Amino acid sequence: MDEFRVSFFAIPLIDTDFTRLFTHTYSSYMALCRWHFVFNSQFRNVAVKRRWVPVTTAENMEYRRSIKAFQRVTVSTRLICWNDKRFYLEQKFLIGGNLHANCILEGLIRGPSGILQPPEVFAHLGVKSESPPVPTHIDHWLRARV
Repeated sequence: MDEFRVSFFAIPLIDTDFTRLFTHTYSSYMALCRWHFVFNSQFRNVAVKRRWVPVTTAENMEYRRSIKAFQRVTVSTRLICWNDKRFYLEQKFLIGGNLHANCILEGLIRGPSGILQPPEVFAHLGVKSESPPVPTHIDHWLRARV
């Protein structure tokens, strides 16, 4: 449940045009940060041994302010909650502590024999934990998708 942070500089003509971060670059950085989030945790050893792979199944992105070339960006990733089928994470793009973009993600863990349920994943990790309550904004997002 800890927050995981990764920082980078927005590089002109690679991550940005001359002024702003490309839309697809947000997704690339989010994927990289989720990879670091998952594989810099106790999950790593179990996942590698059992050949588990995290998979994103849905995203809801909100852009608030542009990220410009040369700005130092911090992406914060945090597991918010889970249910019997999926995990829900939040990723924030911060510059100087100010929120520039926010994404809520739904994901799952896939193994060689198929999709694992969150309680099964936690059992393999030796963790006995119940999900925190589902925040209102995630509940609204889930209901809107049904």
